[in-house]
Amino acid sequence: MFVVKFFREQQYYTFLIIIITGFISCNDIHEYRVDTEFQEYVNRFTTEAAKRGQKYNFEQDGLIIEFTDLSDNRAGLCHYEKPIRIEIDSIYWREISNTKGADEMKEDLIFHEMGHGILGRDHINTLLENGDWKSIMCGGDKVGDRPWNINYRGERRDYYIDELFDESTSQPSFASMIFDGDSTGFSDKVYLSFDTSDKSDFGWEETDNNSYKITNDNKRLKFESKLDVAFLILAETKVNVLSDFIFSFSIECQSNTNTDQYGLIFGSQNNENDAVEYSLINNNQKMYMGNRLWYSYYTELTRTTINKSGINYIKVFKSGNMLYYFINGIYSYCTECELDTAGSQFGFFVPPLGTAWLNDFRIMTKQTAQIKSTGNTKSDVSFNVYKVETNNNLILSK
Repeated sequence: MFVVKFFREQQYYTFLIIIITGFISCNDIHEYRVDTEFQEYVNRFTTEAAKRGQKYNFEQDGLIIEFTDLSDNRAGLCHYEKPIRIEIDSIYWREISNTKGADEMKEDLIFHEMGHGILGRDHINTLLENGDWKSIMCGGDKVGDRPWNINYRGERRDYYIDELFDESTSQPSFASMIFDGDSTGFSDKVYLSFDTSDKSDFGWEETDNNSYKITNDNKRLKFESKLDVAFLILAETKVNVLSDFIFSFSIECQSNTNTDQYGLIFGSQNNENDAVEYSLINNNQKMYMGNRLWYSYYTELTRTTINKSGINYIKVFKSGNMLYYFINGIYSYCTECELDTAGSQFGFFVPPLGTAWLNDFRIMTKQTAQIKSTGNTKSDVSFNVYKVETNNNLILSK
């Protein structure tokens, strides 16, 4: 009897050990399961951490990053489990993959979620002096209903990664609201005053068709949209958008809502898919910068220098690869230019069913040859109008 009892007890404990071992193996705290789409960004995180004296071996210590379908307009979600498990919305990832700047947006997203899970960072929704988000850890509860667009590019990327690993990182130079560029030595290359309807002074032909109407209204160009689409109204010039220039005009816009955007554009537009840089404003005193090939604008800023109604004077100064924007004579923002192919189109953006009045259209360069309003503008400048879809895709919360 003793032998039989002992044998049965051995069977019981062996069975119990098997169950416990199976349970542990199903919850391996060192499990490493990262979708191949994310591996490059995990590698970058490890590299950036090592530069700052932080060593990680996720394949040894464990990490899970996987695709899922997230709700509540979320791009990513971090679960504080062992190992850390991160979910990325598959639809959002696929949508941004088809646009320029996808690599930067994906890195921002993965670094943000790893900031939560690996670095223990919480959301922080404070701003730099120039209105940029202070950290890529912005997210969660919105501030003044501001979208989560973050200008994660160029010198800003370097700052944001420094701040990710060290929250005490000092404010970067790009956040200063003191303009330090040199805009001296520039002279008119193209100038249109719209004082008369003569093409050498007015530029665009007066037109009335099924899509829009262009007229001279009290010495201003008036553009009236008849369609529920946006318009790019561009002048084909001899000024290369890759060169240094100063481009400016005054604009007044009336549209359906105060959130409709209008403003300044330039690039190599031959169709609606070409690269065009823009600086747009609305009558809610918001400012937006971006490139039409990107998923959405770089960021949204509040600028009280914008007149809520009436005329606004907009200017961009391009120096090297930097763009310096001004509104009503006040320096407003700087950022890198994303144009990498030559082009010579400069113009303005009108929202769906909007009406815009334009005046003092001016392009200045350091070249000696000048085109004056009474000179050969007609032979050197041609004009195009393009219908485009608006590009305000939603940046999801992280």
